[in-house]
Amino acid sequence: MEHWLSLAYLVAGIILAVMEMVTLTFYLAGLSFAALCTALYTWVYTSTWWQAAIVFAVAAVIALPLVHLLRLRMQAGRSNSGLDDMDRGALVTVAEDNNGDLKVRYRDSLWEAVWEGGGKPQVGMRAEIVARNGSRLRIKAIG
Repeated sequence: MEHWLSLAYLVAGIILAVMEMVTLTFYLAGLSFAALCTALYTWVYTSTWWQAAIVFAVAAVIALPLVHLLRLRMQAGRSNSGLDDMDRGALVTVAEDNNGDLKVRYRDSLWEAVWEGGGKPQVGMRAEIVARNGSRLRIKAIG
């Protein structure tokens, strides 16, 4: 197999891209870009493992600061209201109601929640996140 090194970096780049989609940190996207650039380079030019490692390192040194600047720019473009977080508007499901101590299912785990607004939450109903205070979500009825 002549292009085993290219395939290894291609697989690494794809795995890093998928991990980036899960974590949403941007930094894994930079490493994924570096791995994919290395895969392309080693596909076009016959390289040894150490040459590929140097290409990866150079691409990562270039990509990571650019990704960091992109992340800062995207954060600066967001409004600075008190409710400004990525969880606002997301939907949760009420999982438990122990005399007002709510637990909701969000992001495949249980979170503590505080009910806002009228009515009483019932187990199984869907609600919308108004804000997040640490690990406690403030939720309200949808609509």
